[in-house]
Amino acid sequence: MKHQSAFVFILFILGAGLLQAQAVSELEAQLKRATSKSDKMNISYQLAEKLLGSNPTKAAVYAQQSSQLATEIGDKRREADGAFLSAEALYRARNYKEAATRFQHSWQSARNYGLRDVALNSTEKLQDIALKQNDYREALKWSRETVAYLNETGGGGRSGGDAVRRLENQLAKAQAENRELREQIAQLSGQSQNLEASYQSQIKEVQEKTKQELTQKEAAITQISTEKQKADSLVSTKVEQLMKLSERQMVDSIIRAQQEREIQVHKTRLAEAELLQKKSENLRNVLVLVSGFVLVLAALFYLRFRAKKRAANQLSQKNILIEEEKKRSENLLLNILPPAIAQELKTRNKVAARKYDQATVMFTDFIGFTNIAERLSPEMLVEELDFCFSNFDKIISKYRIEKIKTVGDAYICASGLSDMNASPSDMVKAALEIQDFLQHTKAERLNQGLPYFEARVGIHTGPVVAGVVGAKKFAYDIWGDTVNTAARMEEACEPGRVNVSEDAYWLAKYEFEWQHRGKIAAKNKGQMDMYYVTSAKSY
Repeated sequence: MKHQSAFVFILFILGAGLLQAQAVSELEAQLKRATSKSDKMNISYQLAEKLLGSNPTKAAVYAQQSSQLATEIGDKRREADGAFLSAEALYRARNYKEAATRFQHSWQSARNYGLRDVALNSTEKLQDIALKQNDYREALKWSRETVAYLNETGGGGRSGGDAVRRLENQLAKAQAENRELREQIAQLSGQSQNLEASYQSQIKEVQEKTKQELTQKEAAITQISTEKQKADSLVSTKVEQLMKLSERQMVDSIIRAQQEREIQVHKTRLAEAELLQKKSENLRNVLVLVSGFVLVLAALFYLRFRAKKRAANQLSQKNILIEEEKKRSENLLLNILPPAIAQELKTRNKVAARKYDQATVMFTDFIGFTNIAERLSPEMLVEELDFCFSNFDKIISKYRIEKIKTVGDAYICASGLSDMNASPSDMVKAALEIQDFLQHTKAERLNQGLPYFEARVGIHTGPVVAGVVGAKKFAYDIWGDTVNTAARMEEACEPGRVNVSEDAYWLAKYEFEWQHRGKIAAKNKGQMDMYYVTSAKSY
């Protein structure tokens, strides 16, 4: 019986380990798929909590990443919690030096943001690390910090409440530890005074010996200085005698050299004058010839310039016309095709089909369109559709979403194609804005006694294939099961709501408020989990 219970306990432990490993792998996969900083921050913090017991070093990395992301988006609480969790993981890994640095970061953040629990836990950990390293002065410092902080935040009061009593206990504990640390430091200080007295006596002996040696060296330096002065005096006397003997010879040589230089300068000036006269005559002749040649060239260049100017003006006008026609053609092409597809079509005269692994598709469809069409004239019906679809175009353009086509009263668009936005969150935001626009339009039409449109919206994320079909009247379109699933989401939606598939929900989960609808039957799809978007989260 004992063996059987032990075996069951081992199986329980192994199962718990496998569940934890599976949970960690699932969270890491979600972290790779996450696109917003808020999602990455939350998932990184969850991973750090999961790994704290089994792999504290890796947990420290995830916690530090969560704290940095919280700093970027301004989440003060998560910034301090992430820093503390990172420090706790390093503390468990016995990396006390780095743990102390991060506990100081969490202490500063928590104190600045008024997070009392994190601040007190941080100072307690810093004091514990200092004691483990036998650094009593550092431990005393953090004990004093704790006392000061508790006094600043009202921890020393006497009026009621469990929170105040807990702070009083922490303050009393911190003050007691403060006294113990001061006593230990005082003991250490007494020992150090004895050592300092012995050290001072040894220093005095060394100073006496040093003074004696300096006295002997100063006497030797004085003797050397006297001998150097005698040698300098002898050298100066000999230099004076030499200068007196050579002074006359130097004057004579200078006079002779100056006379020779003056004669040479005179000869050079005469030669330069003759050469200059010849050059001026040659230059005058050359200038006459060059002037005539320049006049002829100027006349020829002027005639050629006139001709080129007339041709350039004609060419410029033609180029302006060509450029205007080119812009019209490009704008028309870009109105039909995405920019990257249009460029490929102009370059290669054809477009290769492309597969996109993660695209988000949205279908919208008006409710009771046939009944409304019967109540409006054809002109008013087309005008109303144009009004609605033009505003849809403006909304999706804000989020860099590509319009695919309109089929009757259905409007189809997608993101994640070419260089367009692949975030399902932006598609959901656009869908909510479309429903808001239709609600405002409905209110205006009701006041005017006119019919109005209500729409269903369906969104799904997955792989699609996109390309251009046909040789005339090019049509850019998308195909795949993702498109069919988005259409099923729209069919299962209620008027005025936004229905989202499970795949899109997981990618935009942390940015919106949701209503889980459960599993709902979809045509040719069976039972599928569906979610209504109720609103965007406010931070």
